[in-house]
Amino acid sequence: MPWENRRIDLFIPIIVALLMLIGLLAIYSSTRAYGTSFVKKQVIWDIVGMAALFLTMLLRERDLQRLSWFLYFLCFLSLVLVLFFGTVSGGARRWFDLKVGYFQPSEVAKICVILITATILMRRTIKNLILSFLVVTSMVLLVAVEPDLGTAILLVVLWFSVVFCSRVSLKPVLLIMIILLALLPVLYFFGLKEYQKERIISFLSPSTFRQSSAYNVTQSVHTIGSGGPMGRGYLKGPSTIWRYVPKNHTDFILSVIGEEFGFIGISLCIILYSLLAFRIANAIRLAKNEFWQLVDVGVMTIFVLHVFVNMGMAMGIMPVTGIPLPFISYGGSSTLFFCIKLGMVEKSYAVGRTGKEMEGGQLW
Repeated sequence: MPWENRRIDLFIPIIVALLMLIGLLAIYSSTRAYGTSFVKKQVIWDIVGMAALFLTMLLRERDLQRLSWFLYFLCFLSLVLVLFFGTVSGGARRWFDLKVGYFQPSEVAKICVILITATILMRRTIKNLILSFLVVTSMVLLVAVEPDLGTAILLVVLWFSVVFCSRVSLKPVLLIMIILLALLPVLYFFGLKEYQKERIISFLSPSTFRQSSAYNVTQSVHTIGSGGPMGRGYLKGPSTIWRYVPKNHTDFILSVIGEEFGFIGISLCIILYSLLAFRIANAIRLAKNEFWQLVDVGVMTIFVLHVFVNMGMAMGIMPVTGIPLPFISYGGSSTLFFCIKLGMVEKSYAVGRTGKEMEGGQLW
Protein backbone atom coordinates (compact mmCIF):
# COMPACT_ATOMS: atom_id res chain seq x y z
CA MET A 1 0.00 0.00 0.00
CA PRO A 2 1.29 3.52 -0.77
CA TRP A 3 0.52 4.71 2.76
CA GLU A 4 2.76 1.99 4.22
CA ASN A 5 5.80 3.52 2.49
CA ARG A 6 5.36 7.08 3.75
CA ARG A 7 7.71 8.48 6.37
CA ILE A 8 4.88 10.23 8.25
CA ASP A 9 1.23 9.48 8.87
CA LEU A 10 -0.64 12.24 7.03
CA PHE A 11 -3.94 11.16 8.57
CA ILE A 12 -2.87 12.42 12.02
CA PRO A 13 -2.52 16.16 11.19
CA ILE A 14 -5.66 15.99 9.04
CA ILE A 15 -7.71 14.54 11.90
CA VAL A 16 -6.23 17.08 14.33
CA ALA A 17 -7.15 19.94 11.97
CA LEU A 18 -10.75 18.70 11.74
CA LEU A 19 -11.03 18.46 15.53
CA MET A 20 -9.58 21.97 15.87
CA LEU A 21 -12.17 23.27 13.41
CA ILE A 22 -14.99 21.70 15.45
CA GLY A 23 -13.45 23.25 18.56
CA LEU A 24 -13.33 26.73 17.05
CA LEU A 25 -16.99 26.52 16.02
CA ALA A 26 -18.01 25.43 19.52
CA ILE A 27 -15.80 28.03 21.24
CA TYR A 28 -17.24 30.83 19.12
CA SER A 29 -20.78 29.71 19.87
CA SER A 30 -20.18 29.55 23.63
CA THR A 31 -18.19 32.82 23.92
CA ARG A 32 -19.60 35.09 21.21
CA ALA A 33 -21.28 37.25 23.88
CA TYR A 34 -17.75 38.37 24.85
CA GLY A 35 -16.61 39.09 21.30
CA THR A 36 -14.11 37.08 19.29
CA SER A 37 -11.10 37.23 21.64
CA PHE A 38 -11.43 33.59 22.74
CA VAL A 39 -11.58 32.34 19.17
CA LYS A 40 -8.65 34.50 18.06
CA LYS A 41 -6.48 33.26 20.91
CA GLN A 42 -7.42 29.65 20.18
CA VAL A 43 -6.63 30.09 16.47
CA ILE A 44 -3.14 31.27 17.43
CA TRP A 45 -2.65 28.31 19.77
CA ASP A 46 -3.92 25.90 17.11
CA ILE A 47 -1.38 27.25 14.61
CA VAL A 48 1.42 27.10 17.18
CA GLY A 49 0.36 23.58 18.14
CA MET A 50 0.32 22.34 14.55
CA ALA A 51 3.77 23.83 14.02
CA ALA A 52 4.98 22.11 17.20
CA LEU A 53 3.64 18.79 15.91
CA PHE A 54 5.88 18.94 12.86
CA LEU A 55 8.86 20.49 14.68
CA THR A 56 8.85 17.65 17.22
CA MET A 57 9.51 15.28 14.35
CA LEU A 58 12.84 17.05 13.73
CA LEU A 59 14.25 15.98 17.11
CA ARG A 60 16.85 13.26 16.83
CA GLU A 61 16.01 9.95 18.45
CA ARG A 62 18.89 9.96 20.95
CA ASP A 63 18.25 13.61 21.82
CA LEU A 64 14.66 12.79 22.71
CA GLN A 65 15.82 10.17 25.20
CA ARG A 66 18.38 12.53 26.71
CA LEU A 67 15.77 15.27 26.82
CA SER A 68 13.59 13.21 29.16
CA TRP A 69 15.72 13.90 32.26
CA PHE A 70 16.17 17.58 31.44
CA LEU A 71 12.42 17.83 30.88
CA TYR A 72 11.77 16.14 34.22
CA PHE A 73 13.89 18.61 36.21
CA LEU A 74 12.33 21.52 34.29
CA CYS A 75 8.85 20.15 34.95
CA PHE A 76 9.59 19.51 38.64
CA LEU A 77 10.87 23.07 39.06
CA SER A 78 7.84 24.59 37.29
CA LEU A 79 5.44 22.49 39.40
CA VAL A 80 7.11 23.84 42.55
CA LEU A 81 7.15 27.45 41.33
CA VAL A 82 3.49 27.41 40.27
CA LEU A 83 2.52 26.68 43.89
CA PHE A 84 4.06 30.01 44.93
CA PHE A 85 3.75 32.24 41.86
CA GLY A 86 0.89 30.70 39.92
CA THR A 87 -2.41 32.37 39.13
CA VAL A 88 -5.19 31.47 41.55
CA SER A 89 -8.45 30.33 39.95
CA GLY A 90 -11.22 28.53 41.82
CA GLY A 91 -8.94 28.11 44.83
CA ALA A 92 -6.22 26.31 42.85
CA ARG A 93 -2.79 27.40 41.62
CA ARG A 94 -2.26 25.55 38.35
CA TRP A 95 -1.28 28.20 35.80
CA PHE A 96 1.36 30.80 35.06
CA ASP A 97 -0.05 33.97 33.55
CA LEU A 98 2.20 34.72 30.55
CA LYS A 99 0.02 37.71 29.49
CA VAL A 100 -0.34 36.20 26.00
CA GLY A 101 -1.89 33.10 27.53
CA TYR A 102 -1.77 30.69 30.45
CA PHE A 103 0.83 27.96 30.87
CA GLN A 104 -0.08 24.85 32.89
CA PRO A 105 2.99 22.86 34.09
CA SER A 106 0.92 19.70 34.63
CA GLU A 107 0.60 19.42 30.85
CA VAL A 108 4.39 19.07 30.69
CA ALA A 109 4.15 16.44 33.44
CA LYS A 110 2.08 14.20 31.15
CA ILE A 111 4.84 14.19 28.52
CA CYS A 112 7.42 13.75 31.28
CA VAL A 113 5.75 10.62 32.63
CA ILE A 114 5.72 9.09 29.16
CA LEU A 115 9.32 9.90 28.22
CA ILE A 116 10.97 9.29 31.60
CA THR A 117 9.17 5.98 32.14
CA ALA A 118 9.97 4.75 28.62
CA THR A 119 13.63 5.79 29.03
CA ILE A 120 14.13 4.21 32.46
CA LEU A 121 12.32 0.96 31.68
CA MET A 122 14.52 0.18 28.69
CA ARG A 123 16.58 -1.52 31.40
CA ARG A 124 14.15 -4.04 32.84
CA THR A 125 15.30 -4.18 36.45
CA ILE A 126 13.43 -3.79 39.74
CA LYS A 127 15.74 -0.90 40.59
CA ASN A 128 14.71 0.98 37.45
CA LEU A 129 11.05 0.22 38.09
CA ILE A 130 11.28 1.72 41.58
CA LEU A 131 13.22 4.70 40.20
CA SER A 132 10.52 5.43 37.62
CA PHE A 133 7.83 5.10 40.31
CA LEU A 134 9.60 7.58 42.60
CA VAL A 135 10.19 10.05 39.78
CA VAL A 136 6.55 9.95 38.72
CA THR A 137 5.31 10.08 42.32
CA SER A 138 7.22 13.34 42.88
CA MET A 139 5.28 14.96 40.03
CA VAL A 140 1.97 13.42 41.07
CA LEU A 141 2.25 14.81 44.61
CA LEU A 142 3.04 18.31 43.36
CA VAL A 143 0.07 18.24 40.96
CA ALA A 144 -2.19 16.97 43.76
CA VAL A 145 -1.12 19.85 46.02
CA GLU A 146 -2.21 22.50 43.46
CA PRO A 147 -4.85 20.90 43.89
CA ASP A 148 -5.62 19.02 40.65
CA LEU A 149 -6.79 15.59 41.71
CA GLY A 150 -8.05 14.61 38.25
CA THR A 151 -4.68 15.17 36.57
CA ALA A 152 -2.83 13.53 39.47
CA ILE A 153 -4.91 10.36 39.10
CA LEU A 154 -4.47 10.50 35.33
CA LEU A 155 -0.66 10.57 35.75
CA VAL A 156 -0.79 7.50 38.00
CA VAL A 157 -2.97 5.59 35.50
CA LEU A 158 -0.64 6.70 32.69
CA TRP A 159 2.40 5.33 34.55
CA PHE A 160 0.71 1.98 35.17
CA SER A 161 -0.34 1.72 31.51
CA VAL A 162 3.20 2.24 30.26
CA VAL A 163 4.67 -0.12 32.88
CA PHE A 164 2.18 -2.91 32.14
CA CYS A 165 3.10 -2.71 28.44
CA SER A 166 6.83 -2.87 29.23
CA ARG A 167 8.76 -6.08 29.81
CA VAL A 168 9.46 -5.62 33.52
CA SER A 169 8.29 -8.21 36.03
CA LEU A 170 4.63 -7.72 36.86
CA LYS A 171 4.86 -8.93 40.47
CA PRO A 172 6.32 -5.69 41.92
CA VAL A 173 3.94 -3.65 39.74
CA LEU A 174 0.94 -5.52 41.15
CA LEU A 175 2.32 -5.04 44.67
CA ILE A 176 2.55 -1.27 44.12
CA MET A 177 -1.00 -1.27 42.78
CA ILE A 178 -2.35 -3.18 45.81
CA ILE A 179 -0.59 -0.76 48.20
CA LEU A 180 -2.03 2.28 46.41
CA LEU A 181 -5.54 0.79 46.40
CA ALA A 182 -5.23 0.08 50.13
CA LEU A 183 -4.29 3.74 50.70
CA LEU A 184 -7.38 5.09 48.90
CA PRO A 185 -9.54 5.34 52.07
CA VAL A 186 -6.73 7.25 53.80
CA LEU A 187 -6.47 9.57 50.80
CA TYR A 188 -10.22 10.19 50.80
CA PHE A 189 -10.57 11.04 54.50
CA PHE A 190 -7.28 12.86 55.07
CA GLY A 191 -5.99 13.97 51.65
CA LEU A 192 -9.01 15.46 49.90
CA LYS A 193 -10.54 18.87 50.42
CA GLU A 194 -14.24 19.12 51.23
CA TYR A 195 -15.24 20.26 47.73
CA GLN A 196 -13.38 17.28 46.24
CA LYS A 197 -15.24 14.88 48.54
CA GLU A 198 -18.51 16.58 47.61
CA ARG A 199 -17.78 16.10 43.90
CA ILE A 200 -17.32 12.36 44.45
CA ILE A 201 -20.51 12.10 46.54
CA SER A 202 -22.47 14.21 44.05
CA PHE A 203 -21.36 11.89 41.25
CA LEU A 204 -22.87 8.96 43.15
CA SER A 205 -26.07 10.91 43.91
CA PRO A 206 -26.40 13.80 41.42
CA SER A 207 -30.09 14.47 42.16
CA THR A 208 -29.26 15.34 45.76
CA PHE A 209 -26.66 17.92 44.72
CA ARG A 210 -28.25 19.18 41.50
CA GLN A 211 -28.28 22.77 42.80
CA SER A 212 -24.71 22.68 44.14
CA SER A 213 -21.75 20.51 43.18
CA ALA A 214 -23.71 18.53 40.56
CA TYR A 215 -25.21 21.64 38.94
CA ASN A 216 -22.73 21.72 36.02
CA VAL A 217 -23.26 18.05 35.22
CA THR A 218 -27.05 18.24 35.55
CA GLN A 219 -27.24 21.21 33.17
CA SER A 220 -24.80 19.57 30.76
CA VAL A 221 -26.82 16.33 30.59
CA HIS A 222 -30.06 18.24 29.98
CA THR A 223 -28.39 20.42 27.34
CA ILE A 224 -26.93 17.46 25.44
CA GLY A 225 -30.27 15.62 25.61
CA SER A 226 -32.14 18.64 24.26
CA GLY A 227 -30.12 18.48 21.06
CA GLY A 228 -31.77 15.25 19.96
CA PRO A 229 -30.50 13.41 16.87
CA MET A 230 -29.84 16.44 14.64
CA GLY A 231 -29.31 19.29 17.12
CA ARG A 232 -31.01 22.67 17.40
CA GLY A 233 -28.76 24.28 14.81
CA TYR A 234 -25.51 26.20 14.99
CA LEU A 235 -25.74 29.30 17.23
CA LYS A 236 -29.35 28.40 18.09
CA GLY A 237 -28.94 26.48 21.33
CA PRO A 238 -30.80 28.20 24.21
CA SER A 239 -28.60 26.70 26.93
CA THR A 240 -25.49 27.85 25.08
CA ILE A 241 -26.87 31.32 24.40
CA TRP A 242 -27.88 31.88 28.03
CA ARG A 243 -24.84 30.02 29.43
CA TYR A 244 -26.82 27.61 31.56
CA VAL A 245 -23.79 25.30 31.58
CA PRO A 246 -20.78 26.88 33.34
CA LYS A 247 -17.39 26.41 31.66
CA ASN A 248 -19.07 25.35 28.42
CA HIS A 249 -16.09 26.58 26.38
CA THR A 250 -13.60 24.43 28.34
CA ASP A 251 -14.54 21.41 30.48
CA PHE A 252 -18.15 21.13 29.27
CA ILE A 253 -17.72 22.07 25.62
CA LEU A 254 -19.35 18.77 24.62
CA SER A 255 -22.68 20.25 25.81
CA VAL A 256 -22.38 22.92 23.09
CA ILE A 257 -21.76 20.32 20.40
CA GLY A 258 -24.55 18.08 21.68
CA GLU A 259 -27.11 20.90 21.83
CA GLU A 260 -26.33 22.49 18.47
CA PHE A 261 -25.29 19.44 16.40
CA GLY A 262 -27.04 16.67 18.33
CA PHE A 263 -26.16 12.99 18.34
CA ILE A 264 -24.66 13.32 14.87
CA GLY A 265 -22.21 16.00 16.04
CA ILE A 266 -21.04 14.01 19.06
CA SER A 267 -20.79 10.86 16.92
CA LEU A 268 -18.56 12.72 14.45
CA CYS A 269 -16.23 13.69 17.29
CA ILE A 270 -16.11 10.09 18.53
CA ILE A 271 -15.36 8.84 15.01
CA LEU A 272 -12.49 11.31 14.60
CA TYR A 273 -11.03 10.37 17.99
CA SER A 274 -11.38 6.69 17.12
CA LEU A 275 -9.52 7.23 13.84
CA LEU A 276 -6.78 9.08 15.73
CA ALA A 277 -6.52 6.21 18.22
CA PHE A 278 -6.29 3.76 15.32
CA ARG A 279 -3.39 5.71 13.76
CA ILE A 280 -1.55 5.76 17.10
CA ALA A 281 -2.16 2.01 17.44
CA ASN A 282 -0.62 1.59 14.00
CA ALA A 283 2.47 3.45 15.22
CA ILE A 284 2.70 1.05 18.17
CA ARG A 285 2.55 -1.89 15.78
CA LEU A 286 5.34 -0.46 13.62
CA ALA A 287 7.51 0.91 16.44
CA LYS A 288 11.26 0.52 15.98
CA ASN A 289 12.00 -0.68 19.51
CA GLU A 290 10.60 -0.90 23.03
CA PHE A 291 11.27 2.78 23.77
CA TRP A 292 9.05 3.93 20.91
CA GLN A 293 6.43 1.32 21.73
CA LEU A 294 6.15 2.63 25.28
CA VAL A 295 6.07 6.25 24.09
CA ASP A 296 3.23 5.44 21.68
CA VAL A 297 1.38 3.48 24.38
CA GLY A 298 1.70 6.48 26.69
CA VAL A 299 0.34 8.87 24.07
CA MET A 300 -2.52 6.49 23.27
CA THR A 301 -3.37 6.21 26.98
CA ILE A 302 -3.41 9.96 27.56
CA PHE A 303 -5.68 10.61 24.58
CA VAL A 304 -8.13 7.83 25.38
CA LEU A 305 -8.32 8.90 29.03
CA HIS A 306 -8.91 12.55 28.15
CA VAL A 307 -11.67 11.75 25.67
CA PHE A 308 -13.37 9.15 27.86
CA VAL A 309 -13.19 11.17 31.09
CA ASN A 310 -14.23 14.50 29.54
CA MET A 311 -17.13 13.07 27.54
CA GLY A 312 -18.16 10.89 30.47
CA MET A 313 -18.08 13.92 32.78
CA ALA A 314 -20.27 15.96 30.41
CA MET A 315 -22.75 13.06 30.18
CA GLY A 316 -22.83 12.42 33.93
CA ILE A 317 -21.12 9.02 33.92
CA MET A 318 -17.75 10.23 35.29
CA PRO A 319 -16.87 12.53 38.22
CA VAL A 320 -16.18 16.20 37.45
CA THR A 321 -12.50 16.93 36.75
CA GLY A 322 -10.59 19.67 34.97
CA ILE A 323 -9.57 17.43 32.08
CA PRO A 324 -10.14 19.10 28.65
CA LEU A 325 -11.40 17.53 25.44
CA PRO A 326 -8.35 17.27 23.12
CA PHE A 327 -8.19 19.97 20.39
CA ILE A 328 -11.80 21.02 21.05
CA SER A 329 -11.80 22.59 24.52
CA TYR A 330 -10.51 26.15 24.80
CA GLY A 331 -6.95 26.20 26.13
CA GLY A 332 -3.45 26.93 24.91
CA SER A 333 -1.33 24.59 27.04
CA SER A 334 -3.46 21.52 26.37
CA THR A 335 -3.56 22.15 22.60
CA LEU A 336 0.18 22.74 22.37
CA PHE A 337 1.19 19.68 24.36
CA PHE A 338 -1.36 17.39 22.73
CA CYS A 339 0.26 18.35 19.43
CA ILE A 340 3.75 17.67 20.80
CA LYS A 341 2.62 14.22 21.91
CA LEU A 342 1.36 13.46 18.41
CA GLY A 343 4.64 14.82 17.07
CA MET A 344 6.38 12.08 19.07
CA VAL A 345 4.05 9.52 17.49
CA GLU A 346 4.94 10.84 14.04
CA LYS A 347 8.64 10.59 14.96
CA SER A 348 8.08 7.00 16.05
CA TYR A 349 6.32 6.34 12.77
CA ALA A 350 9.26 7.80 10.81
CA VAL A 351 12.07 5.95 12.58
CA GLY A 352 10.03 2.75 12.58
CA ARG A 353 9.84 2.85 8.80
CA THR A 354 13.63 3.02 8.48
CA GLY A 355 14.59 0.88 11.49
CA LYS A 356 16.47 -2.39 11.20
CA GLU A 357 13.35 -4.25 12.33
CA MET A 358 11.62 -3.38 9.05
CA GLU A 359 12.50 -5.86 6.36
CA GLY A 360 10.43 -6.36 3.22
CA GLY A 361 7.63 -4.22 4.65
CA GLN A 362 7.16 -6.51 7.65
CA LEU A 363 7.85 -5.88 11.33
CA TRP A 364 9.92 -8.61 12.93
